[in-house]
Amino acid sequence: MPKAKEKEQPSKQTSPIKRFFKRAFITGVALVAIAFVLLASYIVFWPFEVKTPERTTNVLADDGQLLTSIYIENRRPVPLSAIAPEFLDAVIAVEDSRFYQHRGIDFLRLGKAILVNIQTRSKAQGASTITQQLARNLYLTLEKKYSRKIMEAILALQLEQHLTKDEILELYVNQIYYGHGLYGIQNAARFYYGKDAADLTLAQSTMLAGIIRVPEAYSPINHFETARKRQRVVLNRMVATGKLTAEEADAVFEREDEVRPVAQQPQNISAGYVRGAIIKHLDDRYLNGAQFAYKGGLTVQTTINRELQAAAEAAVQEGLDALVKQGLLRLDAEGKPVADVALVARNPRTGEIIAMVGGKNYRESTFNRVYAKRPPGSAFKPILYAEALRQGKVTLATPILCAYEAFEIPGQKEPWEPKDFGGRYHDRELSVREAITISDNVIAAKEMRDVGPTQVVELARTLGIPLQAQDAVLSLALGTVDISPLELAVAFAAFANQGYRVEPTMIRSIQDPQNRVWESTTPKTPVRVLDERIAWLITDVLKDVVNAGTGTPIRNWCSDPRIAVKTGTTGNSQGRINSAWVAGYTPDLVTVVYIGGDDYEQSIVAGGNLGGGTLAGAIWGRFMGKAQQILPRTSEPPMPEGIVKAEICTASGEKTTFRCPDELRTEEYFLQEFAPDQNCSVHGGGWFQPGDGKPWWEILFPNLFQPRP
Repeated sequence: MPKAKEKEQPSKQTSPIKRFFKRAFITGVALVAIAFVLLASYIVFWPFEVKTPERTTNVLADDGQLLTSIYIENRRPVPLSAIAPEFLDAVIAVEDSRFYQHRGIDFLRLGKAILVNIQTRSKAQGASTITQQLARNLYLTLEKKYSRKIMEAILALQLEQHLTKDEILELYVNQIYYGHGLYGIQNAARFYYGKDAADLTLAQSTMLAGIIRVPEAYSPINHFETARKRQRVVLNRMVATGKLTAEEADAVFEREDEVRPVAQQPQNISAGYVRGAIIKHLDDRYLNGAQFAYKGGLTVQTTINRELQAAAEAAVQEGLDALVKQGLLRLDAEGKPVADVALVARNPRTGEIIAMVGGKNYRESTFNRVYAKRPPGSAFKPILYAEALRQGKVTLATPILCAYEAFEIPGQKEPWEPKDFGGRYHDRELSVREAITISDNVIAAKEMRDVGPTQVVELARTLGIPLQAQDAVLSLALGTVDISPLELAVAFAAFANQGYRVEPTMIRSIQDPQNRVWESTTPKTPVRVLDERIAWLITDVLKDVVNAGTGTPIRNWCSDPRIAVKTGTTGNSQGRINSAWVAGYTPDLVTVVYIGGDDYEQSIVAGGNLGGGTLAGAIWGRFMGKAQQILPRTSEPPMPEGIVKAEICTASGEKTTFRCPDELRTEEYFLQEFAPDQNCSVHGGGWFQPGDGKPWWEILFPNLFQPRP
């Protein structure tokens, strides 16, 4: 009988769901393993650059003291050896007590933080180690995302791979933010307590360590009581980590006066336009120069005088405020003057720029008008008359008629018809001295025609103003070409410096953090560009401008008898004033002030015809008045040999005779070779020979009245 078939047992098969999870688990483990291997390979083998903290560039004044700084993050890194050990202990205690035990990630703190965040359904609990915080500050943003935390952990492992613990700690305390725009412990110590980081006390160290978590909230300046509570937390952590006993912590906390920040000194110097000029210099001269300026920690030694820079900034603000208060300046919709300003001051003997203000507000406009080219108006005239005196075409006594005259201009259909300020003529003869003093336009135009525009352009170039051949036109007499305030200051310095020109400089040296000298400026060599006698004569006339001419408003603020100035104004196409200038000097200081709109067509005055002495003079006079109190006074150079003084008749510009009225007699200075040798041709001379100026007895008995040897 055949055997019955055995009942077939069904094979044990896993369900599809179980198979899916099993495969998913194996795949997940494999992916995690691969990720771990890749991460380990990345950490160990992938090229990694350790970033160093950005450094503040320090700009020093002429005395070596800090003038201003250039930075994105205001930081001055210092080594651990230059930091109080108590501060380092406090930071480790409150921020990462297991800093020297972990390898960048503290898994105990991390696990606790994850549990808290799951329970609270937030990302409020952090577990970042000092290394992770450093990684975040150096490489990442501050947003709270898990993806950022992962990258933060990877970078922390990289940092631990490449740096020692002490190197990480040094980077950290120099990198982090301490509030009030301060980065790094050195700047924080200087700002809050007026001392170096090495000199911090234990109480001050615990206060500053507490700031790190939320700098603005824990600022001892703005929130002292809140900062004190945070300091207590730091002290408790130092007790918990064994750095202090409870009694020691209590004693430290009792020293409340010790942790109060020092009184902040008001900053009376902005020097924003000095910073801007240095940044431009570096960017023009070096590859990535601007980046070095902001981040490279350079030390730039300048020629700027701190007191004079403060005086310049104050004069600009006070002068503008006064002009606005008097209702003289046009205002914009916000009630601010439409005019902007430039002031530059130089030492005429060394060429050093010792004060610079390129605008009324650096935060609103970084455009530096010290370098901007604008027509200087009548402030150019001393250069014209210097050339006229050089050629001997006129003397300071030469009378010239101020009346209507039309000047034919090649290539133009209409003649040029210059007028004096206010659209008028004097309709009388003026001496050259008087024409300069009252800034007569008609006589200046006549002199430009007689002297030759090309020759005036050549002299201007020699003095330091880079005019071109096309600038040689008659209207140059009225300063119609574009010249920067700095260029005009260079030219006027030759008048102040007895005919010598010295190239301008503002930077003495630049060094990097390794003390490598990038550049060093040697003293500039003076170059003779003008006869010292002509420089002396021009100076003598320009003193009259401030005493009896267009610059008289300046005497409201500056009493220095040595000042010599020339004013200037320009108008737009409608004849409204769009700029005003004062260029002037003493033997110690050359200063040019410009006030005008950035738009050529923009009128800057509220109404009427106001001169440069009133507008720019309100700033120039205030600055020079303060400067005369700051600078040691140098005596004026003596009258050079080759200049003679003679009594002349103003009617003719020639030597007086006994027939010349007393009211027309005056004394004038002359270049010896161009001194008048003729008697007055207007009033005549003696009884028998009109014009010879001798009385009859000298004519009849000439030998009798000769002086004895």
